[in-house]
Order: sequence, then C-alpha cells, then structure tokens
Amino acid sequence: MKIKNLQTKLFATTLTAVAICLAGCETTNPNGKSESAASPASASASAGKNHFPVHYQAADGRTISVGSDSAANDGWVFREPHMERCWLADNFNFNGYDVLYIAPTLSTAKFNDDEVAPHEVAKQNIPLELQRDLELRGVFPKIVTSESDIPAGAHALKLQNTIVEYKKGGGAARYWVGMYGGGQPIVRVLGKMTDGDKTVFEFDMRRSGVSAGAHVFGAYMKDTDIQLEDIRSLAVDLGDFVSAIAGKFPPKN
Repeated sequence: MKIKNLQTKLFATTLTAVAICLAGCETTNPNGKSESAASPASASASAGKNHFPVHYQAADGRTISVGSDSAANDGWVFREPHMERCWLADNFNFNGYDVLYIAPTLSTAKFNDDEVAPHEVAKQNIPLELQRDLELRGVFPKIVTSESDIPAGAHALKLQNTIVEYKKGGGAARYWVGMYGGGQPIVRVLGKMTDGDKTVFEFDMRRSGVSAGAHVFGAYMKDTDIQLEDIRSLAVDLGDFVSAIAGKFPPKN
C-alpha cells in the first residue's frame, strides 16, 4: 500500500511539473515568458500597428510568435517571447546571401574552475547546433563555421555569438529544487549578424533547464546533457525567427 501511494504521488508530481514546464504557448518558450505576455502585442498586430506579422505557421504545424515590433535605431525591436532582446535592421530579412559564416563563440562570462571544461563544451556546441538547425531552414545556401570555408567572392553574412552568462548547474541542487529551477545550467548568448561592417541583426537569448525532463529528472542527468538541450532550444527558436522573417513561414491570423 505504501509503495502504491508513493507511485501515485510521484506520478502526480511528474504530471504537474510537465504541465508547468510546457504551459503557456505552442512555441518553445524556454526562458519562462508565456505567450499570454505577448497578447497585448497580438492585439496591436490585429489593429495593424506592427510592421511585421506577429504570428506565423511553421512547416511542422506549430504557431510561431515573433512578438510585436516597434521602430528603433534604424530598424525594428521585437518583443520576441523567446529572446531577452531582438533587433533587426530596416530592410533586412536574411535573404540574398551566398553563405552564412558562424564564427567561433566568444565569452565574457565569469565562472568557477570546475566550470572550465563544460563552458568550453558549450562554446563548441553553440555554432554546431546553430549550423545544424539553420541548414534545415533553407534560408542560406551555405553555412560554414570556418572563415577559410567561405568561397572567394561570396556575399557573406557573419554571425558572432558571445556567452555573457554561464553556470554549469549541479545535480545535488536539482535533486532538491530542480523542479523549481534550482541547480539548472545557465547559458546566455548575445548574437550579432553583420554584413561587412554593418550590423543587421542582434539578439540576446538565455536558457536554463528548459525541458520538462531537466526539471523532473534533472538530478539524474549530466549538466552538459541538460545544457545541450538548452542550446538546441536556443537554436530552434533563433531558426524560427529567421525563417519567419525570411518568408519561409506564412503569416497566421
């Protein structure tokens, strides 16, 4: 009887945690901002006050939100629900380039001695996961992670990423408070796209244990495995934004 009661409580706890992690919107929403937070922006879009549509239909059926936009600094600032900050230059839509060059990841983050190795893994995984996701989008004909692989004479767009916040997390903390975000890895990335000397796109994205599994079973997962899920989440959400603005996803009312 005691075992049955324990199993029932564990099952109920798991369902509750999954519901908490996944509630809020159809799009991936790893930084805790709900789609409902963008609803005033959606209302503005319906009233025709946005330069860009707010919602798009992804090829896999998901509804993508890029948030409302407003003019700023010769471009557009988006209240993108998956980014801390998002700015796009006027008349820029990611199209018309021969190659996207994803440069090696920089870092200005402060971290402890025991975080050196996983931090380096994160630096390596960011360009690899971005390349893997963006290659599926069909926006850029060629994507490289080495400058020497840029074809001579190619019209190239450069993406430079910088880690500005980093924590590897810890299984012991996740055992006790992982369901509430404790002990989860943290990675925050500032990204900048440039066409020559001109900045055309900037973003700020933060991830910390975005998956339901990281919250429910995180005590039994490696820090680097959880962080890889976070980086993949970041790559998917960035890819969704790029695809929407590039015209790969149709607007959705």
